[in-house]
Amino acid sequence: MADRRRYRSIILFGMPGSGKGTQGAVLGQLPDLVHISMGDIFRKIPRTGRFGQEIEQYTSQGLMVPDELTVRIFERHLTILEMQELLIPEQHTLILDGMPRNYAQAERLDASIDVVQIFHLKITDTVKAVERLRARALRENRLDDMSDEVINRRLRTYYDETFKTLSFYPKDIVYDVEAGRRMIDVLCSIANRLAALP
Repeated sequence: MADRRRYRSIILFGMPGSGKGTQGAVLGQLPDLVHISMGDIFRKIPRTGRFGQEIEQYTSQGLMVPDELTVRIFERHLTILEMQELLIPEQHTLILDGMPRNYAQAERLDASIDVVQIFHLKITDTVKAVERLRARALRENRLDDMSDEVINRRLRTYYDETFKTLSFYPKDIVYDVEAGRRMIDVLCSIANRLAALP
């Protein structure tokens, strides 16, 4: 993909439970935006296929999927979307949710994505974030994700690894959004900023 043009991209960034998936799903309904959730991509990969078996080697031991494999799956997904003409680089902007997940992924992806804006969904009320994660796990029948142990591990990973990703990008493209408010208010803040982008 290095020989191709870079995809214009907007990153939804924030701790688990900050509302990235919710905002991404709504924004992805707009004709010129394509929402890509790395979590959704992983969940839809058949466990019996080549990628599925590679992923299973790690997730079955409670390990994170390595950056190289994650980026390979992400780039393959973009290729499939382009082949289906659901992604036309000249027309569409990507809304990335859960990607890049760490500094190393940001470095790897720099050749293929042109990040024009990062929405940093900040949520200071960790209790609210945990409640949202539990509600989502119940709604999507992901019961493994409801345990305190899993939730606490995900929050630790965010603070230990993911948060540093922001430092890869210029500060002037990072826009803080208070994500503890009603979802519609968060969406309004994002939409107003998007409307001001060239």
